[in-house]
Amino acid sequence: MKWRSTLILWIVALALWSCAWSLWRVADDARVNRLTEGFTPLFAVDSVPWNDVDGITITGSDRAALVFTRTGALWSQVEPFEFPIDASGPLQLITDASTLSAQPMPMQFEAHSASTGLDGDAATVEFSWKGGETRIRLGRRLPAGKAWIELVGATASAHLAPATLHDAVLGRDLTQWRQTALFSRADIDCDRIICESLDRDGKTQRLEVARDGTLWMVVAPVSTRADRGAVERWLEALARAHANGFVADLPTDLAVFGLASPAATLEIHASARRTASDGVVVVEPLVERLEIGSPVRSGAQEHFARLTAHPEAIMEIDGTAVAAAIPPSLLMIDPTASGLRPADVRAIRIEPPSGERLRIERAAGGWTLTTTDGTFAATPARVAALLEKLCERRATEIMLGSAPAELILGTIVLESFDGRDLAVLTVSRERDGGRFGIDDRSGVLRIFPPSTDVPFDATGYLSE
Repeated sequence: MKWRSTLILWIVALALWSCAWSLWRVADDARVNRLTEGFTPLFAVDSVPWNDVDGITITGSDRAALVFTRTGALWSQVEPFEFPIDASGPLQLITDASTLSAQPMPMQFEAHSASTGLDGDAATVEFSWKGGETRIRLGRRLPAGKAWIELVGATASAHLAPATLHDAVLGRDLTQWRQTALFSRADIDCDRIICESLDRDGKTQRLEVARDGTLWMVVAPVSTRADRGAVERWLEALARAHANGFVADLPTDLAVFGLASPAATLEIHASARRTASDGVVVVEPLVERLEIGSPVRSGAQEHFARLTAHPEAIMEIDGTAVAAAIPPSLLMIDPTASGLRPADVRAIRIEPPSGERLRIERAAGGWTLTTTDGTFAATPARVAALLEKLCERRATEIMLGSAPAELILGTIVLESFDGRDLAVLTVSRERDGGRFGIDDRSGVLRIFPPSTDVPFDATGYLSE
């Protein structure tokens, strides 16, 4: 029978808990009703055209005036300096003000009205629109999430209200409204990217890539073909790069942040298009520039930085953003030997420093091999393997410079269908059957494994 006694005890306990919960909820609802009793909307219906508000000004004795304005759907900080901001910040503040409830100062507080904090030093929030404005003064906070406010006007008087505006304006760092994206034009309209950084020896290293039609070219440190995929990944990383936050405004000494002489800079050159009044599309150049200074502390990956377009704001960027701005130069170089498609090649000339020269040419759906002994049918698979190595295979390593003369095996020239030389490739190989190197005369040596095997004799292209 023990189980029956235990069950009865559980039923009694559950009943007592339910009663206690109900009594607590009743008491809690009563407390809420007392706290909200007498609170009515601060603004009468339609007294303020909140949807038309296009300006917010925040002033206070302990801060410079902050002025935000709206143009269309975009908001910007305009004072104490210009900086783009996310619309969510001002829109939320407008919502907080438009839904604010309050009650006039209770009679028991009138004798102590001087303690409301609504004097000349109180912070003020002003909402403006075309043809009008309204201002709210923020006074002293009170317990239970309440505060004194004053609707500035002819009949200004203290009101008791929830501390919603106090939390939004005084309890928050309004620099959080600012946009933290470092670049807005790291996209398909980008024409050029330039990165300059200091090497360990103090010398300036420059990486520059530029668009050439649908292709990308490396302009510096050498002039050569760029790896389109690598450049696009670079742009994607720059588009994702954000600041961690803002650490100082209007600094008097840039050297403190390492920005008097930045350690690195990143520029994105793009084109902005607009339609003129006569309907003509005007293309204008646009440059976004980031300056990267010293680490925020010794050994840290985070650095101080600033945007040249908004130099008054010093921000902090993390190691990911720094790495996106300063990638290794060699990663941007096209790792293929020629950058061509096999289908674009009509003929191949193989020219060793000494010995027999070969010419491989398309003919009737196949390939012919011409030597000093005559013309023969070349093995299609072997020619295809050569073109795959010269056009599609990616180098395992890239070096700046050229191979020593004593390691050169010869030159391979790829011809177009109109007889032009599409690529002139110098092929070299390390001693003792080592790696192959291919130089397209751009100052870049692309390294391939020993298995690459580029034949310079006729037997390499004929069937056994």
